[in-house]
Amino acid sequence: MGKAIVIEMLIQPCEVIVKTLIPSVRAAVSRELIEKHGLRQVDVANFLGVTQAAISQYMRGARGGIMDLSSDEEVMEVVRRIAEGIVKGDLDKYEVSLLTCEICYRVRRKGLYRSSGVKMKGKYKEAIDLVCREYDGMRERSGILERLK
Repeated sequence: MGKAIVIEMLIQPCEVIVKTLIPSVRAAVSRELIEKHGLRQVDVANFLGVTQAAISQYMRGARGGIMDLSSDEEVMEVVRRIAEGIVKGDLDKYEVSLLTCEICYRVRRKGLYRSSGVKMKGKYKEAIDLVCREYDGMRERSGILERLK
């Protein structure tokens, strides 16, 4: 038997986003739904597919506080649209997912990871550095999507 080649896999930027940005988006949407639209925590939990305890933690800042999205108007515009769509019932779960992806896109494009001071250690640091170097631009310039067609 030959010698096995070991390649260390890079943690993907989306893994970092799941640990940092997605909880921050849920926290922002939760605050919008409760503070601006008067919904109860239990109702928000049902809409977002999390527990009421998670919503309570979002509201107290014990969860979802890694990135403060409230200072960026473009991002908050999408957060407000998600909240409105939930309240009015005019967004389905796929559209909410697409709008969440739009928030991620805007955060990456605007370099908000870099300016937010998100700190990651170990294997996650390299991935956060990749996010901060505008992953989308790298993806487009690489031509990898064209080669996959």
